Amino acid sequence: MKKNVACVINYGCQMNEYESQTVSKMLMGAGFEMSSNPDDAEVVILNTCTVRDNADLKVWHKLEHLLPQKRRSRRQKKIGLMGCMVAAQKEALLLKHPEIDFLITPAELQSIGKVLADVTARRFEDYSTYEVLTEGNAAAHRSYLPVQTGCNFNCTYCIVPAVKGREVNLSSVEILNKVHELVSQGVKEITLLGQTINSWRHEGLRFSDLLSRVAQKAPKIWIRFLTSHPVLFDEKILDVMRENPNLCPWVHIPAQSGSSRVLKAMKRGYTREAYLDLIGRIRETVPGVCLSTDMICGFPSETDEEFEETLSLLREVQYETAYLFHYSERQGTVAASMQESIPEEVRKDRLSKMIAVQREVQTEIYPRFIGRTEKVLVEAEAKRFENQYKGRTAGNIPVLFQHHENKIGSFVEIEIKEANSQSLFGDVV
Repeated sequence: MKKNVACVINYGCQMNEYESQTVSKMLMGAGFEMSSNPDDAEVVILNTCTVRDNADLKVWHKLEHLLPQKRRSRRQKKIGLMGCMVAAQKEALLLKHPEIDFLITPAELQSIGKVLADVTARRFEDYSTYEVLTEGNAAAHRSYLPVQTGCNFNCTYCIVPAVKGREVNLSSVEILNKVHELVSQGVKEITLLGQTINSWRHEGLRFSDLLSRVAQKAPKIWIRFLTSHPVLFDEKILDVMRENPNLCPWVHIPAQSGSSRVLKAMKRGYTREAYLDLIGRIRETVPGVCLSTDMICGFPSETDEEFEETLSLLREVQYETAYLFHYSERQGTVAASMQESIPEEVRKDRLSKMIAVQREVQTEIYPRFIGRTEKVLVEAEAKRFENQYKGRTAGNIPVLFQHHENKIGSFVEIEIKEANSQSLFGDVV
């Protein structure tokens, strides 16, 4: 353990990533040097996720590794947890590991400065002070911007409403002020975040109104948004995307299943047919749009035939990217008490099949980009070859290229020469 060193380990979604970056900036502002190695750190914070059982297990295993270090340091090493797992399992964490220094739920996040000050005997600014500061961020040219917290939907498999609370939306004035600050700091890409972002409403404005105002406020900045709920994706959002070229032609639109019966059991609010109709309207209105999705297999009572409907949806829609998972019981959700639970080995087998199908789809899709010239925002150095960089297209597809100059944080034009199922490869034009 080294004095004045801190480590924040992130688990879970983009919102968690944003929160972890903000807390890291708070720690640096208080005089800590950040490290990616928790063994070196005097202060370790785990930003937890509880959407799936695997996320919980990672945190429990990490605690089993870190807490003996705390005991050997005579409690000089400070270990804290924040995030959704704290909200869902606070009592269990305290019971099993009472020596944890602090636990902060999502609802308590704004108080983390005071908590850290008490634990470390240092002065910390408020969390909100650092929310739009990119200094010290490894990807300062890109930024997440939460516009909404919580969720008003009640999908039967999802623990998020229980741990994040009801939906709360920032005002358009607050959001536009933050956009202005980020642009003034040189950010090239802003991703608006919300659990169901297209449900955003505030003082008579809808999400399409907000999206239009953000696009016009930052006309030279790439703007993305996620996550959209299919039920709330209206024509006005598509019109705004078509009319504003800085709104990236990329939509993350989770289907979750290809079976209308399973979707009803999940309480998603739409059918397979309605979802496919929406996909058609998105493709028709936004030329060259790229799509991504979340998909779950092994939901309680899902039959082999219904799982095949999910595979057929992957093939029919042809998503550029898909985030695929097998169902994981979350205590406190409706689905956790449903009958006809699918055996673990069947869930894992179905997940393997989903991954294989999506790999086939991407193997078919990505070569279509060969010969095109794509605008790419360069994110970082790639580790495989010297002078190789990686970035993403406006459609959120990864691109790798070699160049003798450091182009991180810049837009470059790349002629695509090769492709596989994971990435595009090309040369700077």
